[in-house]
Amino acid sequence: MVAGIDIGYGYTKMVYRNGIKRNVHVFPSMVSRYIPARSFNETFEIIRVNDRPYLVGYETVTSSRVGPSFVGADEYFAIIGHCLSKVEADIRTIVLGLPPQAFSRERVQLLKDSIRQLDIRCEDGRRISVPSEVDFVPQGAGILFAYLSENGSPEEIETTTVVVDIGYHTMDVVLFAEGRYRGDMSKSYPHGVSELYDMVRDAYTRKYFIFLSHDRDGLVEHLLKNGSITHMGERRAIDTQSILDDFFTGRIMTVLDKYMSSVERNGYKVERIILGGGGASYIGKASGANVVVDPQTANARGFLIYGLN
Repeated sequence: MVAGIDIGYGYTKMVYRNGIKRNVHVFPSMVSRYIPARSFNETFEIIRVNDRPYLVGYETVTSSRVGPSFVGADEYFAIIGHCLSKVEADIRTIVLGLPPQAFSRERVQLLKDSIRQLDIRCEDGRRISVPSEVDFVPQGAGILFAYLSENGSPEEIETTTVVVDIGYHTMDVVLFAEGRYRGDMSKSYPHGVSELYDMVRDAYTRKYFIFLSHDRDGLVEHLLKNGSITHMGERRAIDTQSILDDFFTGRIMTVLDKYMSSVERNGYKVERIILGGGGASYIGKASGANVVVDPQTANARGFLIYGLN
C-alpha cells in the first residue's frame, strides 16, 4: 500500500489506497508535548517518538501550528507516526513533500537517514512501522500530478507549467518545463491563508469591535465560506468577497506577475498555471488559471499517484 502525506503548516493531509478505495485523513498540523491528565472516560492517542510523548492534531490541548524550522524535528516525525497509526493495513511506501527552498538531494537523504533510525510507538508500546520506501518531492509537484491524472492528460507533463500552492503560511510557486522540476525557478512567498485570515479578523474587528483570536480559525473559515457566523449569540456578517478579491488581485497576483516576468526573462514560456492548496479553495477559478479539484488535498493525492507509479 502507498500513502501520500502532505504536512502543511495549517493542516496535514494523508491519502492512501486500500484496494480500490481511496481514503483521506485530514487534521490540524498541531503537536503538543503537554499531556493532560485524563478525566472520566476521556481518551486520546499519544504518539511516542524516541520515547518522548506527543499529542497530535485535534487531540492537542495547548499547542501551536508547525513552522518553517519544524521539518526533521521530533514533532514532524510525531505527525508522520500519527498518520501511520490511522492505517490498518501495512504501508510499503510513503511520499512526502518539502518546501521548494528546503528541497535538495542532501536534505532528502538526511531526512531518509533520520526516519530509518526512528523509534515511533503508540502509548501501549506497540511500534509504528515506518515503511521501507520513503520518498520526497517538492511541494506543488503533487498538485501537478493530481491535476494531470484527474484530467486524463498525463502526457501533458511536458507542457511548461507554473503551480501555485497557497498554503497556511506561504505561497509556494514551482515551475515544470520539459517534464522536469526547475528548482532554480521555484520560490516561496509569505502570502498564505493565515494572511487572508488576518484580513478577515481585521474587517470583523473594525465592524463589530470584537476580536477573533488566532485559535478561532474555524470561525474565520466559516465567515469566508458563508459570509456570516453566529458569534456571541448573534448573527454577524462581513463582505468577505471584497476581502478575497483584495487578497487575490492585490497580493497573490502582484507577486505572481513578478514571478512570471522572472520566468520569462530566464527563457521559459509558461503555457499553463495551476492553483492548489487550501487557499485555492477560496479563490476559485481566477485570471484564467486552472484550479485543481479539492485543492486542499491535491498535493497528498499527487504524492500518492507518484508513489503508485
